[in-house]
Amino acid sequence: MLILSIVMTLVFSTILCIVEIPKMLKERLYRELWTFSILLGLGTVLAILKSLDIEIPNPSDFIAWVYSPLTGIMEGLLK
Repeated sequence: MLILSIVMTLVFSTILCIVEIPKMLKERLYRELWTFSILLGLGTVLAILKSLDIEIPNPSDFIAWVYSPLTGIMEGLLK
């Protein structure tokens, strides 16, 4: 099942590339092609990592950590 999910992720990414990249090259949408490639690559890697049950950190935890010192200040101001 693990290998099947990884293979399906790669097949889906390949199909997306086959469908989208020629259209972008034909219309000379190079910035969109870069953005598409980066986001598709990032999504593919994250999907494979998720399939392997590797813990992926939540970005909102980092944001909460950055703003955690302000929590005490805001609580002090609101009392």
